[in-house]
Amino acid sequence: MALSLSLFTIQSCDNDKKDKEDEKTLITTDVPVPVQTAFSAKYSTATDVKWEDAHENNVQTYKAKFLVNGKKMKAEFDANGGFVKEEEDN
Repeated sequence: MALSLSLFTIQSCDNDKKDKEDEKTLITTDVPVPVQTAFSAKYSTATDVKWEDAHENNVQTYKAKFLVNGKKMKAEFDANGGFVKEEEDN
């Protein structure tokens, strides 16, 4: 019985983590046009773009995860399309 309970608890924690990740995921139409425009201008060859709701210094930002030249990358923009940061996504 103890084994059954611990397996349920582990599965429950995994579901909570997935739910939190799903809450951050955005569809492209939820991303402000200035952000999409700035991203397209800076990363015109990006593929497999996925957007997330993010925050930088308590300011709403939009994080794009994407591929460029075979590299996994992340970039953040503020709601006005201002570039915040980029990094390689390992």
